[in-house]
Amino acid sequence: MELDLRTLAIFVKVAERGSFVRAAEALDLGQSGVSNAIKRLESQLGVTLLVRTTRSVKLTQDGEAFFHRCRQVLADLEDARQVLMRSRRQPAGVLRVSLPVSFGRTRVVPLLGAFQAKYPKVEVAIGITDRYVNLVDEGVDVAVRFGTLEDSTLIARPLVRARRLIVGAPAYFAKRGKPGSIEALAAHNCLPLTYHETGRARPWRLRQDGVDRDVAPRGSMAFNDGHALYTAVKAGFGLGQVHDYYVQADIAAGLLVPVLADAEPEADVISIVYPQARHLSPRVRAFVDFLVGACR
Repeated sequence: MELDLRTLAIFVKVAERGSFVRAAEALDLGQSGVSNAIKRLESQLGVTLLVRTTRSVKLTQDGEAFFHRCRQVLADLEDARQVLMRSRRQPAGVLRVSLPVSFGRTRVVPLLGAFQAKYPKVEVAIGITDRYVNLVDEGVDVAVRFGTLEDSTLIARPLVRARRLIVGAPAYFAKRGKPGSIEALAAHNCLPLTYHETGRARPWRLRQDGVDRDVAPRGSMAFNDGHALYTAVKAGFGLGQVHDYYVQADIAAGLLVPVLADAEPEADVISIVYPQARHLSPRVRAFVDFLVGACR
């Protein structure tokens, strides 16, 4: 048995409006055409879907069950049509992106030229901040986040896994030696990164006996800016715990040296997130897909 989608749409409209007359007006059809379509549908199915009275039309029990399924099918088909239409549209307009400071500067901003070469009609507005940004309240389209996603209203797609490394400059190790254990860090100048809001030092995460734990770094300097911390470590002032993407080039060049590899904790997942939406805009979809592909 093959059902006609147009007939199903007529049935759904009659059920929603509770009237053949109002359904015919909404669909710009004649009342007899609507009535005949329902008769054909009931004949095909072998059940009565609607009970007609002089004043209204009501669904039968079978009709009620069939109505909900039909309405969902038609909605899914409309979604599929919208997806095809969006795929044909060139992404355009302003795209507002929130990025964490270090990852944004080192990994995302250098990719923007390639993105705009591919999508020249998209204007990218970048916000660089380490504070939590509420995407909906602040009108932001997408953001990059570290760690586990706690907001269930957002969708996350993983970009990379970032390792936390303890590094120091050769000049520092020439004077102080290299720590051979987590306990040995107490004898070293461990430079902390502090929270902007409280000024408190962020703990270093380290792995000991197969379990990640937090250790409070203590040193002669503290910084609330990641690049300033990196500069101080590179100058030989002390040790720092930083993500690998920030220091890969320096390690390769011998300007920084990682230590305590056995104490390296589980890597942080960095994801691109965006609000759940029935119809995702072409520019958001284009940027998300581009960044996921570029970070692989």
